[in-house]
Amino acid sequence: MKKLAIDGGKPLRPKGFPERFPYDKRELNIVTNIMKLSIKTGIPFRYNDKYSKIYEKKFIKFMNGGFCNLVNSGTNALLASIASLKLKEKSDILVPCLTDVGCVTPIVILGFKPIPVDISQKNFNVSLDEIKKKITKNTSAVIVAHIGGEVTDIDKISKYLKSRKIKLIEDCSQSHGAMFKKKKVGTFGDISFFSTMSSKLHTTGGTGGVIFSKYKNLIHNSKLFSDRGKYFKNSKFTGKYISTGLNLTIDELSSAIGTIQLDKLSSTIKKTNSIGEYLKKKLINIKSPSKITGQYKNTFNVYWFLRITLNLTKIKVSKKKYCEALKKEGLNLSEKYIYNPFYQKWIAKNRSKKQFKFPNYDESLKKNYVIFIRENYKKKDVEDIIKIIKKIDNEFKK
Repeated sequence: MKKLAIDGGKPLRPKGFPERFPYDKRELNIVTNIMKLSIKTGIPFRYNDKYSKIYEKKFIKFMNGGFCNLVNSGTNALLASIASLKLKEKSDILVPCLTDVGCVTPIVILGFKPIPVDISQKNFNVSLDEIKKKITKNTSAVIVAHIGGEVTDIDKISKYLKSRKIKLIEDCSQSHGAMFKKKKVGTFGDISFFSTMSSKLHTTGGTGGVIFSKYKNLIHNSKLFSDRGKYFKNSKFTGKYISTGLNLTIDELSSAIGTIQLDKLSSTIKKTNSIGEYLKKKLINIKSPSKITGQYKNTFNVYWFLRITLNLTKIKVSKKKYCEALKKEGLNLSEKYIYNPFYQKWIAKNRSKKQFKFPNYDESLKKNYVIFIRENYKKKDVEDIIKIIKKIDNEFKK
């Protein structure tokens, strides 16, 4: 048996796994052309111009119809989404406890009360049962995320919230193109938002975001809010500001990058889904204590990362050592997915301790770890992930 890297042996992947390489000459050419035109004419590139309009049309086509608004970050996409709904003042908005802090700050900034919802016992997403526990007469909206590209039980959640006349905001920041029963996430809620920052499956460059809805009036409201309340008629600014708002617009360079990235998105998610599904089956075949479990039927998951459940009763060491051993072999992973903004002091200080008990989230830290994958992984890269896990299992499995 080969000596483990953690014990001084040779790592299976000494150089780790390849970077993503999301850009190529297409992005370079389109950005260069915008700059050249600006230099030639003396006219600076702006926003809400040629490429912003092209991007919006392409994104709507990707979502199979609807309306959208391109903004400068996922956080601001949520900010404008909430503002567009015209919710009751000082009402409660339910939000997953496992989320980025950027999903809580917009709620606070707009004067609403963020109410944390524990995740499901099965995965990193909130469930209908956990949502029901937190709904009160003061609940005006619920934010539901599809963490890691895994689809939550969105159909049941959307139907229930509709029956209660509570607005549903879908957070699709990590799940571009994921589906439930061949219907894309982002189309189940009243409104949805996407992050397009550099690390996401779909990117507009360094940062960016998209707001999507089936309802034209909500996107209209979001556009007013995200461009300082400016009133346009026939695509021309009237000089009037008819509501409050901020400058959340995204520039033409980012929009142009996004148009090229949208052309690549279908291929990207097809590859990440294929890699994830293959590894899920292989982990079962090799009888590893590491498995991908707790997914819903009829879902197409796009795997921004792999959520791995480790059966602690099947290994001789701690989860921490098991993961350290995997890392030493070159695997790109995180032992814990620690993203709970409600443990931040500035959020927690005005809430009761009872509200901040998240047994399912805390349990996930004990049993789950995540493996990061990229759409450009070759067959050898994918097989080496299995080889590394198998190598560690041979040493640490009971």
